[in-house]
Amino acid sequence: MHAASNASSASPPSSTAFAISQRELDARTSVLAVAGELDLSSAPSLKWALIDLLAAGRSQVVVDLSQVTFIDSTALGVLVGLQMRLSAPTRLAIVCANAKVLKILELTGLVGTFALFSTLEHALAYVRASATSAG
Repeated sequence: MHAASNASSASPPSSTAFAISQRELDARTSVLAVAGELDLSSAPSLKWALIDLLAAGRSQVVVDLSQVTFIDSTALGVLVGLQMRLSAPTRLAIVCANAKVLKILELTGLVGTFALFSTLEHALAYVRASATSAG
């Protein structure tokens, strides 16, 4: 009996499936949690989710990238575009705990563009404090 080698061309799943979930914490505050690879194919979903939040009157927005395994220039463009469109009192905070994603932000020079935090709690405190100090 010959043992056939079963060389599969399919690679094992090495990344988390892309997903976006949204939580409304109050009338102004929303958390958009993103998981998986944030790239050319998934960036439009992020863009529309963010546009929908702003259209709904959310002025305290946290984008949680803790579960993002990769981010490309298209997704970075979505975040930069959003940041540039924001006006007071709307504020955006980004949670970025993944060292690889943070490295990409550093290499592209975008670290100073965003309010980056290592935890969701710190990001929420930042967006909520902006509302109280604006008044």
